[in-house]
Amino acid sequence: MKNLFLYITIITLSAITVLNINCQNNAPEPGYPVYNYADPIINPPDIFQVMYNISYFGDRFASITFQDDAVWLIQKIGDNRVMFWGINDSTERIIESSDKLGLKGGVTYVFGANNNNIEELNNFFAQFNKLELDYSTFEPKF
Repeated sequence: MKNLFLYITIITLSAITVLNINCQNNAPEPGYPVYNYADPIINPPDIFQVMYNISYFGDRFASITFQDDAVWLIQKIGDNRVMFWGINDSTERIIESSDKLGLKGGVTYVFGANNNNIEELNNFFAQFNKLELDYSTFEPKF
């Protein structure tokens, strides 16, 4: 009987360990400033993250105004099931996992996130990295 209990305990703990290996960590990387989506973001640094509270249904929007014309790498951090997109005056662009975009300084861009009706999602992070690419010759501009 003791051996059966020990065997079941080992199997259960092994199963829990294997199942937790695939859990995704949505925590931001250390050292980067993290902004709340609900507050306007003006002239952010060269690397930053935006945190969206997506624990309930509906769209969340972050307004970001960049200081200068520049090329940015925009990435989803964490769960890729989250819907994430950018909006300018005339265009909406879905960001599947990452995208490089030429963004104009002084223009307010809106970046939206939605939990896509997945109830277990809580926080979603998007990371913005300013790239050392020439804005004037880069395409696509957004």
